[in-house]
Amino acid sequence: MSEQPILVHRDGAIAWLTFNRPQVLNAMKIDTWKLLDRLLAELQEDESVRCLIMTGSGRAFVAGADINDLKIYNQRLRSRELTGAELREIVRVEQNTTRRVQQMRYPVIAAVHGYAVGAGCEIAIGCDLVVADETAKFGFPEVTVGACITNGGTFTLSRRIGLSRARLMAFTGELIDAVEGHRIGLVDVLAPKGEVRSVAEQLARRIASRAPIVVQLHKTMLDRAAESSFETALAMETESVIASMLTEDNLEGTEAFFEKREPKFKGR
Repeated sequence: MSEQPILVHRDGAIAWLTFNRPQVLNAMKIDTWKLLDRLLAELQEDESVRCLIMTGSGRAFVAGADINDLKIYNQRLRSRELTGAELREIVRVEQNTTRRVQQMRYPVIAAVHGYAVGAGCEIAIGCDLVVADETAKFGFPEVTVGACITNGGTFTLSRRIGLSRARLMAFTGELIDAVEGHRIGLVDVLAPKGEVRSVAEQLARRIASRAPIVVQLHKTMLDRAAESSFETALAMETESVIASMLTEDNLEGTEAFFEKREPKFKGR
């Protein structure tokens, strides 16, 4: 594959973002985080995209942070050269990628195989949906090396699997497989070994075939509802219903239903 650390490919309404450092199991360097942030910003502005799939090349999704970066940080910490301000900026760059995924207009799917640990698990569960190869491994081993979950993982993990199970994963640092992840809600769709990309693509194409404005509204409503009151959720639904009913896609969808044909949504 290309030597670019992250590849972007568009296939109709589907975009693929592939972590491409297979020689280190796609481990993340600070420069890779910065590139990811820029690419997500570009994809957000692409109105032709209705669903994004994030995946990894080689034998893993993302196997945490790059060891070479960790060695440099460790050396600079020992010599007291690495300041709190620098660390804060590194964390800001990493966390902004999760923020961008959360704010994307359209759904983002993680297609996971091999390892999704540490930073890789944070990226995966920060997506709207997780499709995983049945042999994939997930976890937060940070506690075993004296580090902390960084990239929004404490928020997204507990929302996915509940506080008690999140505590168990965070406190022990032990990995779980995709089958267990599916049982507890970490994984949304379990794929047979070797078929995660095709299963993720099928799901993405189903999503992309739906009314895009409504999909976007549903993404926003579901995310905000989890952080707000019941009455606030009802108010958001009211405004979203009105907005969706006034679109061309609503007219097309209802006409297609009565005419017993597939709708042709245009996102207007």
